[in-house]
Amino acid sequence: ELELVLKNCGVDETSAEFLLRQAQSYANGEVLSLRTFFESIFPVPPLRKLSNAHGVAEAGGVEAWNQSRPDVKQLGQMLSSMCRATNVQEALAEVSALMSLEHNLWTYAYMRKLYDRSPDLYYATIAAKPSMLLPAVYTPTVGEACQKFGKMPLYSRGCYLRISDKGNFKEVLREYAEAELEKDDAGNFLCDCIVFSDGGRILGLGDLGAWGMGIPIGKLDL
Repeated sequence: ELELVLKNCGVDETSAEFLLRQAQSYANGEVLSLRTFFESIFPVPPLRKLSNAHGVAEAGGVEAWNQSRPDVKQLGQMLSSMCRATNVQEALAEVSALMSLEHNLWTYAYMRKLYDRSPDLYYATIAAKPSMLLPAVYTPTVGEACQKFGKMPLYSRGCYLRISDKGNFKEVLREYAEAELEKDDAGNFLCDCIVFSDGGRILGLGDLGAWGMGIPIGKLDL
């Protein structure tokens, strides 16, 4: 059943073989549902009720938010079909094709999807062509990206603190860290730098509120 699903979904042969081997190892002779198997490999991320933007938390999380908005859902599907790279050369080929349109908002959206799939591949791709890609993932493109941030698919990256969280900031940050950050052998969160913004003066565009998250993300990428 799994082999048929992977074939119908267009999964490449190498990835399909890997998943089939994982399934055989995990099942150990037992009959399991596909959902049980996939959740064992791709665990459902914890629902961040405190550290997501308020509307996203109310919707039930990032994925629920994306799926509840037809345009965002469609954009997410399009970006998933466009972002298929497994190495730097493939990523550069995909992103160069988008940049040939001479409007880098699509490039920005593609690179955010690439980060969500593989942060290591994202940074390796930027490091391979920094003069080409930094203007697409940060200034000047990030200004327009922030103006349209909520119209694009959202991802888990980014912690939101609300005025109503006063006195509870530590718990909000802890929830985000538990969900998104790795730990060292001593159990300490691996975090070298935090960028805060109140969203009030985004590149002279004014108060963009939660949509200003593109600036902290961009500064961390630099």
